[in-house]
Amino acid sequence: MIFTSPEFVGFALAFAVLFAASWGTPRRVLLLAASYAFYGAWDPRFLALLAGSTLLDFFVARALHGAAEPRRRRLLMVSVAGNLGVLALLKYYGFFVDSARELLAGLGLSVSPPVLELVLPVGISFYTFQTLGYTIDVYRRRHEPTGSLLDFANYVSFFPQLVAGPIERASRLLPQLARIGQRGRGDLSGWGFIALGAFKKVAIADNLGAFVDVAYAEPGLTHAPMLLLATYAFAVQIYCDFSGYSDIAVGLGRLMGVELMQNFHAPYAAIGPRDLWRRWHVSLSTWLRDYLYIPLGGSRGGRWAVQRNLMITMLLGGLWHGAAWHFVVWGAFHGALLVLARAPGASRLADRVPVVLRRLVFFQVVCVGWVLFRAATLTDARTVLVRVLDPRQWDLAAWMQLVHESDALGYVRVIAGVVLAVVGVQLLTALDTASLVRRLWRAPWVVRLYVVAGLLYGAMLLAPEQPPPFIYFQF
Repeated sequence: MIFTSPEFVGFALAFAVLFAASWGTPRRVLLLAASYAFYGAWDPRFLALLAGSTLLDFFVARALHGAAEPRRRRLLMVSVAGNLGVLALLKYYGFFVDSARELLAGLGLSVSPPVLELVLPVGISFYTFQTLGYTIDVYRRRHEPTGSLLDFANYVSFFPQLVAGPIERASRLLPQLARIGQRGRGDLSGWGFIALGAFKKVAIADNLGAFVDVAYAEPGLTHAPMLLLATYAFAVQIYCDFSGYSDIAVGLGRLMGVELMQNFHAPYAAIGPRDLWRRWHVSLSTWLRDYLYIPLGGSRGGRWAVQRNLMITMLLGGLWHGAAWHFVVWGAFHGALLVLARAPGASRLADRVPVVLRRLVFFQVVCVGWVLFRAATLTDARTVLVRVLDPRQWDLAAWMQLVHESDALGYVRVIAGVVLAVVGVQLLTALDTASLVRRLWRAPWVVRLYVVAGLLYGAMLLAPEQPPPFIYFQF
């Protein structure tokens, strides 16, 4: 049940008919039933955790309202321990146990910790952060607890963004879902987001992904030019895959009269690390800022305190992406970039460089990070970086001969062209999906119709035989 599957198309059509024919409380009940049906299609067992998280934070938030301070802190800890405890058990138990076993084995100690066969529910990291953010906001008295369990359940399980975000704030999404029963609130510009998102995911990301998978499967046996091109291709793949999901989610929300936040703002137009996190996965970066970085002390205190807060935030942000050391190192890499960007004189030095050149140079730095993210292990990441960055590994003549002998020259040219086009547009224009849709929706309706239909047809025409799931479903 992914947005680009035939099953989802059938589900969406049935839901659209019923949604249009209902209003008021029945429409809100329909939305909740559809969201639970959508999520239960992955695995019915996941519904118990989703419902449990919903009930926990709904009643904790209600109890927080008007409670005295000592009891408020205890209630908040119930929510934090309940949400993060389940997440840690299901997502990180095996990682921490295996890491501890390897560490003890290196010290000459042999242990056999219990092995738990656990299934990681799709999207648990996203809805856990969303419900936890709501409870923290109520604790901080930034949001009044809702009295409607139905509206709160819709807030947690809203199917367009349930399994891969964006991670919405209660102050933004809850009031909209409370009004979703009103008739005539849909925004047809949602079709523009859906069409662009589907094309990015199916036509671009999925086809690039096949190339990236081959190159990264055995990096020690892959020619350096192919590894470099595959690294650039992955940068485009993960952007088109994840932002494609977010675009479709935003589009579906708009058709229902719900405005979801824009999760991407042309990230490869970033001129530095701070700018990158204002553009990439904005809902997560702002969540980490508001609920982790600032409570740690944020930018207050001395230089070392700020650097510590940045590194802790990015290390945990890396770990959020997956239970593996290469994700932790990826987080540390971006933490180090943020620390360096705050070094004395760094901003003045960077300001002397033309903006387009800063974007181009920083994109190369981001791609170094993508090697850490994409490689299966830290050993593979090291192999890729050594083969790409060491001039002695570059045997262009042998690589070109191999490409010609395998009749792959045209394929390689297409891959390189797609990468250059996607990255080039961002570097030169900094246009994001929202800007493109706004421009499209100012055109005559017939132009809109042809563009949307053309993008959707192109997505179907260029789709692989078996489109893979969205990358961020694993997180």
